[in-house]
Amino acid sequence: MIPDPLHLLLLGLLGGVLALDATSLGQFMLSRPLIAAGLAGMVMGNPHAGIIVGLLLEAIHLAVLPVGAARYPEAGPAAVAAAGAYAGAGTAKPVALLASVVFMLAWGWVGGRSVEALRRWNARSAVPAEGPVDLGTLERLHARAIGLDFLRGVAVTLLGLLILGTLLETLGWIPFREQWTRPALAVSAAAALASSLRLFGRRRLPLFVAGGVAGALLLWLR
Repeated sequence: MIPDPLHLLLLGLLGGVLALDATSLGQFMLSRPLIAAGLAGMVMGNPHAGIIVGLLLEAIHLAVLPVGAARYPEAGPAAVAAAGAYAGAGTAKPVALLASVVFMLAWGWVGGRSVEALRRWNARSAVPAEGPVDLGTLERLHARAIGLDFLRGVAVTLLGLLILGTLLETLGWIPFREQWTRPALAVSAAAALASSLRLFGRRRLPLFVAGGVAGALLLWLR
């Protein structure tokens, strides 16, 4: 479902702040999918649903490192949109969760392209046509770039919420088989975690395996 106007506003502002956190300002790792989705779930009054979405998204997004000039999908606003729409849908059906995760992957790519477009525009407009640049002009250009990045994050989040909210409202008309969705989610998360092993290197692989075994044992004991 599409959130009410107040929650749309709060989620949009959250998406804007997390867009800044990715690279422009702060970089406190709040824009990681797990944190972003959890915060969106809290805004919607359903943190449990937000964390569920965030865990799956974090597993898929784990190998993405936004460093340098690399192209990468933007996680923060997309995770807010996915978790906000799912947490507000009022359903725990796996098909809704699967739709939210798939949408985040696609919407993260859209967000990444918007980041690239904004950076290109900043590069063209940051240098004046002629003359030296004084400190006041440099500060204004910097503040403008940060402000535009915030507005971009708000727009990406709100548009994603509207699209995914509409999609989740129509899922009842689509003949999904529920028994297919849970394996699809599990396989996707497992494949994503496997692809991230290269980040740890061979020397740290035993520690990674030990952590996985400990986590599985903890879940089994509970």
